Amino acid sequence: MKKSRTKPVAAAAMILGCGLLALFVAYSSEAGREAGFLDRTGAVVIWGLPVAKLVFNVAAAGTVGPLILALFALPPTGRAFSKALVLAGISAVLWTAAAAAISVLTFHSLANLPLFSEGSGTIFVSFLTDVDAGRRSALTVVITATAALLCFGVQSQRAVAVTAVLASTGLIPLALNSHAAGGANHADSTVSVVMHMVAAAIWIGGLATIVLLRRTLGTELLAAVRRYSTLALLSFLALAISGVAAGLTGLGTLDGLATQYGLILVAKTALLGVLGVFGVLHRKWILTKLESVPGRARTMFAALAVAELAIMAAASGLAAALARTPPPTVSQAAPAPVSLRLPGLVDMFSSWKPDALWIFLCAVAVFLYGAGMQRVRNRGGHWPAYRAGLWFTGVGLLFLVTNGGLRFYQEFLISAHVTTQMLLIAVVPLLLVPGAPLTLARLAATPRQDGTLGGAEALTLSVRPVLNAAAAPYVAAAGLAAVLAALYYTPLLEYSARTQFGYQAMALLTLISGCLFTASLARATDRGPGSSVAARLAAIGAVAALYGVYGWALAQQADQLPDSRRQEWLISVGQPWDQPVLAVVEPAGMAMWVIAAGALVVAAAAVLYRARRRRSAGTGRRVRSSSERAHDLVMSSEP
Repeated sequence: MKKSRTKPVAAAAMILGCGLLALFVAYSSEAGREAGFLDRTGAVVIWGLPVAKLVFNVAAAGTVGPLILALFALPPTGRAFSKALVLAGISAVLWTAAAAAISVLTFHSLANLPLFSEGSGTIFVSFLTDVDAGRRSALTVVITATAALLCFGVQSQRAVAVTAVLASTGLIPLALNSHAAGGANHADSTVSVVMHMVAAAIWIGGLATIVLLRRTLGTELLAAVRRYSTLALLSFLALAISGVAAGLTGLGTLDGLATQYGLILVAKTALLGVLGVFGVLHRKWILTKLESVPGRARTMFAALAVAELAIMAAASGLAAALARTPPPTVSQAAPAPVSLRLPGLVDMFSSWKPDALWIFLCAVAVFLYGAGMQRVRNRGGHWPAYRAGLWFTGVGLLFLVTNGGLRFYQEFLISAHVTTQMLLIAVVPLLLVPGAPLTLARLAATPRQDGTLGGAEALTLSVRPVLNAAAAPYVAAAGLAAVLAALYYTPLLEYSARTQFGYQAMALLTLISGCLFTASLARATDRGPGSSVAARLAAIGAVAALYGVYGWALAQQADQLPDSRRQEWLISVGQPWDQPVLAVVEPAGMAMWVIAAGALVVAAAAVLYRARRRRSAGTGRRVRSSSERAHDLVMSSEP
């Protein structure tokens, strides 16, 4: 019995030791600096915060990872599924304790008071209720505690999915309290930090769960590892993109690489590269061995996974130290005003402001669509080339809008803000929806028979109900009207210009509402309420009138919108130029009219063309070729 526990205990000790050693080496010099600046908190607070952050990261991974793995890789009726929920619950309890410890230690660090000093209790209560950092810390504790209770009580996949989403939100408040929210460039890095933390939690927690449950999985280990491998690949991509984005924001310039922050970042990047090599070994070597010689391959998988977890622990230790190390941009002085000319049309599409989330989403969209096409062809099927061209063009335009000059200037100019929204709501969907991604997914994805959620099941449960609810054009048009009202007559207008979270909410709302409206027009049948050609054209006319009213409001009634000054329109106070922006409200209204008119004319022409083609097909008496029948299948399958 003791011998059987020796290896697991040694492996756990090695993983923990790697994390703590990396934390100590990376943070020792910064801890010394903190202790020298009239510090009264003591070593417990100075070292307790990064250690608590390390425990927080590990416990978050131990909660989110098992929940995601249970959904996508473990059969809901098996013992491994139940054990994964238990592991998530235990980790969530530890996560709650770590969050509470961070709350207490953060208070003492900000107040520069020794731990549990006299009179600190009353001030701590005020910190939790009146200070943003304290309220966020308290919110984290509430979220993690709720997730812990749910992990021990839920059993159905829907409940597990809700718990996983709730647990993931527990990472947001801490990110808002980090350097991402404290520096001058916080709007550019907060979402990157959250994305980084969620991806790391899924990657680390999923692997640790498989290692702990490998005996319970038995013959299902191969399927679990294969499915986890896909999650790990997506997590690695998200980690790399978000890490680069957050790191560049923190460094500011290449000179920042010579600072303590830069050195830790370089070491963390090197470890990520090593973990990428481990990922390749898992996909190219371990999966093959598990299929050919499963008995021997289990030991090989466990050894490789433990080594990978040790490196992950070291990276987590570096991340905890990095969170307590001031980035160079915090100490850099604000840049002097730069004299630049007002941006023109070329500037809108030639400048760049990378956005980690949209880079990731566009990369995944290109990869999955290409993989789906290849799978259909491998099965002897055919996929229309023009649909692929429309999809890739749409993703390219989406990438340009969310990462190019429009992404930068929308913070300063209402015309750029409106152009961004109109491209996402009216133009990009005209390219993405005819690409028929859902039909491609249905043809390429293989439905799972063991109750786990794969690509086909996820689409059926999440996307199809929304599409069915907005199938009638007048319903989709009403949703689009509601989104426009939210964009221009709620605080989301200013919030989307000033913060990255607001920008992501705006971009997702406009893109989703535009895709739903375009999909409602692109249905191939005339059955059902509001599905006739006349109804679709009427919906297009109503939306055209809606855009006309909003365009007129932008051009003539600027005083009704926030942050306007009669002839001067600014969304943000700061500018990258040294002269006022005059009379740019009219271009905003004109941009809405021009883009909307072009997009709606194209949509109406497409509706009429398809109606004419269906009438011709109904009256003709010719034998259709197999390629034409396949084309009709594609057209009729996409809602």
